[in-house]
Amino acid sequence: MTHFMGRSVVPDDLGLQVRGRDDTADWLEISLLVSGTRPVGRDEVIRLAADEPKVGETLASQAIAAIKARKELLGDAYPFEAMGGGLAVRAKPAAVGFAYASLLLLTSGSVARQTVLRESTSEMEVMLELLTESALARLWGPDSRSLRFGYPSEHGRPALFPDAIEWLASEMGIEVGGGYRPPRRKDGGVDVVAWRPFPDGRSGFPVVLAQATLQSEIFSKSADVDVRIWSSWLNLDFEPQTALAIPGLVPSLAEWGQLALRSMILDRFRLSHLTGAATDDRSAAWATGVVAQLSDLMLIGQT
Repeated sequence: MTHFMGRSVVPDDLGLQVRGRDDTADWLEISLLVSGTRPVGRDEVIRLAADEPKVGETLASQAIAAIKARKELLGDAYPFEAMGGGLAVRAKPAAVGFAYASLLLLTSGSVARQTVLRESTSEMEVMLELLTESALARLWGPDSRSLRFGYPSEHGRPALFPDAIEWLASEMGIEVGGGYRPPRRKDGGVDVVAWRPFPDGRSGFPVVLAQATLQSEIFSKSADVDVRIWSSWLNLDFEPQTALAIPGLVPSLAEWGQLALRSMILDRFRLSHLTGAATDDRSAAWATGVVAQLSDLMLIGQT
């Protein structure tokens, strides 16, 4: 049985998918969410984490340093504090209200994904798409627009793909292209569309076609969106930018470089940075429910 802060976190048969500093930092962050607003001193973190066979004292120290670096990077968009070597969640607004918290829970290999979210794929996909939509709505400032293109849609997207393309073109204020739109397609590989119109109402504005994925193997997903086909479905003056939205991180610079050659990467840091400290009622309610379920798995007083 895995323990943290005196509580049982996850059964041994699932285990912690800890591969390094960032995975350990993620584990600490989720543990902080579940523990509430009680500050946790550095010595307590080190002592308890040192008991984990996959963590240990050295990795725990590196993870605390990573959390401090995350705070420096994201500022007010980060729901945790690293004060005097200790760790704590932000009390106002509630930590679960931050986009970062939901993305953390959605990350492949997280304690949440291994337990309470194991059978919630469709729900998680919608949540990631909503978070991506919210982030891309701020990509070019206050005049940016974004729409979740997945179905069923809260925006009124028709079910049939040809009709959905016509609906999207109308929302964007452009003409439909002449390319064949297969009726059996669902979303053409695109989960969120973002654009930045200009006051003149003319075409030739920036467009991003984003795919959001929960998969841990993301390289193959980075080339799923065919911009040539999409430029035939929508009457675009030039090829749109593509983006790959993921709830996790890409710690390897080499892997990042390969992915960036194919698409704009929107990882947890970038999505959180775009969203900032803004909170969303739907994602906050979802994250609150997940954290409550994780709390129910914990046996208080067990060490």
